[in-house]
Amino acid sequence: MPIEGLSELVRIPRLGKIHLGVKVQSKDKKDVQYPRATDYFVVPDEVRKIYGEKPTELQIMFPVEEPELFAQQWLRAYSLTQGLICIGTGVEARRKVDVATGAIADHETKDWEWREITCDPQECPEYETKRCRRVMNLQFLLPEVPGLGVYQIDTSSFYSIVNINSMIKMLKGILGRCSMVPLTLALGPIEVFPPGLTKKTVHIMHIKKDIKLSQLAHIAQLPPAKVLIPEADTAEPPEDLFPEGIIGESTKTTKTTKTTKETKEKKSPDDKDLFPEEKELEIPQIDENLLKGWLIAKNLVKQLNLTDGQVRKWFSRATPPLDIGLADFDKAAPPEGMTNDLLSKFVSMLDVYREKMEQGGP
Repeated sequence: MPIEGLSELVRIPRLGKIHLGVKVQSKDKKDVQYPRATDYFVVPDEVRKIYGEKPTELQIMFPVEEPELFAQQWLRAYSLTQGLICIGTGVEARRKVDVATGAIADHETKDWEWREITCDPQECPEYETKRCRRVMNLQFLLPEVPGLGVYQIDTSSFYSIVNINSMIKMLKGILGRCSMVPLTLALGPIEVFPPGLTKKTVHIMHIKKDIKLSQLAHIAQLPPAKVLIPEADTAEPPEDLFPEGIIGESTKTTKTTKTTKETKEKKSPDDKDLFPEEKELEIPQIDENLLKGWLIAKNLVKQLNLTDGQVRKWFSRATPPLDIGLADFDKAAPPEGMTNDLLSKFVSMLDVYREKMEQGGP
């Protein structure tokens, strides 16, 4: 007889990491390297043999249903000597603290412990100096590459994280699942408008589908494999996100304040049902880019807590004007009259608004 809770589980090894940048030498400090973003995926040798030297698209599959396993997202702070020193949600955090001084553990720390503290990025000196930043650890299968295991990409891009989360939600909403569905992970350019700066072009990740939704719906009827992927590699700082010059030990140590209690050991996730009930679904015929833009807009509207009046005011001044309110963003599909161009302008406006809010503006 099988052992319940053990025999049915399979762990998938991590085969390697894929990066979104390369290290370059600092002009000011000869012994320090900084990451420079690339417009292609920096891949291991075995992946390069399949996709070429500078691929911009990768054929992927998510191995499990739970995004918290394959797309972990936290605020993380690192140091060169202690590795991961703080991990938080923006409300609560776990911090590695020097027992003797109460400050963040550093190279002089002899005895340390994890403590739970409040987390406020706007008042955190580690976030201000970029020793702490948001990070998504995305893990996936590469079916075309020899080997059984997952690859990991780390990103701190707001746009990439929103894109990935939006596509996962769309797949689950339309198909009832997201695992073992063939997808294309792409890296492409978009124009952004940083507050106080001229617009610039950055390359972000997004997921596009190579097959029709009707075909995806057929694939969704197949039972997903019941597997557990490895814990995301978070002990060491992602080398293309955290430059040595930033996470190096400073001359000052930051006191840990607002400590609530010592953190208990985090338990392994309980075994979850990875076989959702299948349902007959009608596949809407909606332009793919329009649907993706709609999902990104819906997510931003929710994050920014916009009012019905704010939404209606913007669309009433659009060209052409539309009668769209907050309730419309509860719907799965965009309302009649919505266009890709209009959505793109709306999302750009929301991003500027979000940046102002993060800086304490009106």
